[in-house]
Amino acid sequence: MRSPKSNLYFLLILFLVIANNNVSQAQNLIPNPSFETTNAAVKKLKHEMRNFGIIANWKSLTNTPDAHHPAVNEVNFAHKAPGFLKQFGPQEPRTGEGKVGLYVTNNNSKESITAKLITPLKAGKYYYFHMYVSLGEGLSNSCTSSIGSYFTARVPRITETSTYKLHIKSSEMVCDTQEWTKVCGVYKAKGTEKYVSLGYFSDSANGKSLKGGDFSDAYYYIDDVELREMKDIQNLNVNDICNMALDFSDIEYLIGESEVYEEIKTALDSYLQYLKIFDVNSIKIIGHANDSEIEFENEILSAARAGFVKTYLVENGVDESLIEFMGVSNTQPREEEGIDPAELGSNARVQIIIESK
Repeated sequence: MRSPKSNLYFLLILFLVIANNNVSQAQNLIPNPSFETTNAAVKKLKHEMRNFGIIANWKSLTNTPDAHHPAVNEVNFAHKAPGFLKQFGPQEPRTGEGKVGLYVTNNNSKESITAKLITPLKAGKYYYFHMYVSLGEGLSNSCTSSIGSYFTARVPRITETSTYKLHIKSSEMVCDTQEWTKVCGVYKAKGTEKYVSLGYFSDSANGKSLKGGDFSDAYYYIDDVELREMKDIQNLNVNDICNMALDFSDIEYLIGESEVYEEIKTALDSYLQYLKIFDVNSIKIIGHANDSEIEFENEILSAARAGFVKTYLVENGVDESLIEFMGVSNTQPREEEGIDPAELGSNARVQIIIESK
């Protein structure tokens, strides 16, 4: 194992330079993407099986999709249906407290939802889309790949005879009732799109029965919907984009190490892939160190880690003007479930915080 001590003074001078950038929030064009925000003004509804009105920013497009959210318990329903939501299955939301549920069928009982995008889509631009779905195990008789998104200039009018083709749909049969499956794709905009609708909008779903026989109906939970503009990139490979990491973890270092060795490069390459596809406003790199009881050494080591990570990103094409980097010594121990801050090596890490346009 290499020791950084011989280079400590050199690294301190080299890496304790901090660049300042303005930080902005990431731009997901989907409002209320995890169905967490509710309409506080909705205190009463007629029927418990028609509860979707409590979800802010979204509207029922066809039939009666369901809101699965603690706020449902606060609504005064004129007609109650005890245990109605529990029958669909016990899946927890992927994140937060909220999720929605809807039926995919080949008949007029199919359900769907719609929302106005935060900003209209731009003509000729490519957009990354994903949502997470999970098959409700309670009442589903089938599973399907025919679930996804549809983009329009106006709220679409769906009738019994509508046959709208999904712009983005699942690449596989979604039959998992325990985990969440990502439905993902890339959409090239016409420039008129202002609305996104989720569900299925035709009459020939690609599916299979869970008990043998033909496809009949499948109830899906939906959570964590995302739509964001991409850079103009050549040789677009949708599978690569959909398989890339979007939820990043800290870069873990061996005790005493600060340089970008192979394991660190592998972790950083996930960030590089993201930065090649999406425009960003800023990149903040924060180096951390363990408590070695020598404060000066901790400052140097944490700054060295941040500095080497910055150098690697710049050498691989990232705009240096976007990067702010700093070492914070051992002043910010990691606070995560299952992590003991006193454990040796628990805070040997680098955080990379990306703020997208």
